[in-house]
Amino acid sequence: MVDAKQKNKLTLITLSPNRSATWQQTKWVIAVMFFVVMIIAVAWTFVGAWVVLPFAGAEIGLFALLMYKVSRFTYSQQLIEIHDSHIDITSGYRKKIKNKRLERADLDVYFSESENNWELPQIAFCNNKERVIIGEFLNLDDRLILKDCLENAGLIVCKNRWWST
Repeated sequence: MVDAKQKNKLTLITLSPNRSATWQQTKWVIAVMFFVVMIIAVAWTFVGAWVVLPFAGAEIGLFALLMYKVSRFTYSQQLIEIHDSHIDITSGYRKKIKNKRLERADLDVYFSESENNWELPQIAFCNNKERVIIGEFLNLDDRLILKDCLENAGLIVCKNRWWST
């Protein structure tokens, strides 16, 4: 999801992945899965196949861990502040942990597309010293919106496939 706001000479762009379920909904899915698997495992235990019980517990534990990690990832954010002289990039989950400041004078925005359109295009801020990739978790539509937002903020976007539309 891309949210762009302009205040005077400051452009603020907030990037976040699309979230199909909240953490509360994810906990409900884990609970339903737990009850279904445990009912089946207990039924097999009463029949005499008690060895199913530890594997059912491991299955639920792994499922809950993966659902937690995916849900936690959907709460990540990237905040891009475009000033007249510099650009600040802040990213992280709950706490903003990565801060980058790039001078706008020697900055280029690269929008690189793949040859066969099998991969999503990549957007990066580049200068002489470093390359900072932004919006890695965005889908195709959101990356195109981000490119338009950067152009509207006054940045020149360079494409590796400039001959295509």
